[in-house]
Amino acid sequence: MVAALILVAGLATAAVIFFRLVSGAGPTRTFGPGETVTVHLNKDPRPGFYVTDAGSPDDRCYARDSAGRGFAAEPISGTATITENGTRWHVLSHLRLPADGTYQVGCAPTSASAGVRYGIGTPPGAGRMVGDIFAVILIPMAAFAAAIVIIIVVTVRRSSHRRRLTRPPAPF
Repeated sequence: MVAALILVAGLATAAVIFFRLVSGAGPTRTFGPGETVTVHLNKDPRPGFYVTDAGSPDDRCYARDSAGRGFAAEPISGTATITENGTRWHVLSHLRLPADGTYQVGCAPTSASAGVRYGIGTPPGAGRMVGDIFAVILIPMAAFAAAIVIIIVVTVRRSSHRRRLTRPPAPF
């Protein structure tokens, strides 16, 4: 019974981590070029901008706090893509914010941005993503191994106890 509970708990934990890995990756709010949306953003992990095409060097996205201070997004080095609900999103840039709060975000329209959609969200960090992938694999394996060990120990102990019960008592 305990072995089955450990196995089920390990599989459930891996499923939750997998769901978080798959569902928490895309933008939480989308908008068009030149549009401004108001969103709550956390300082850590750093929020990022997404774009539905590969993006261009001319893409300029920003955030403004309630005091009107602007924070320009910093382009990422390399490429990262995420597909969510059939839409392929490219991580465009990250924001470095001074504090958690409500911000107005947008991306300036350019000649290359006609017809694209932008998004804001928390791009998965490489370290978190790798850690989650390992957790999805290792947690069920550890739960399975623990369940097997418990089953073997219980079986061996029950068997030895049965043998002791079936032996005739020792003479005095």
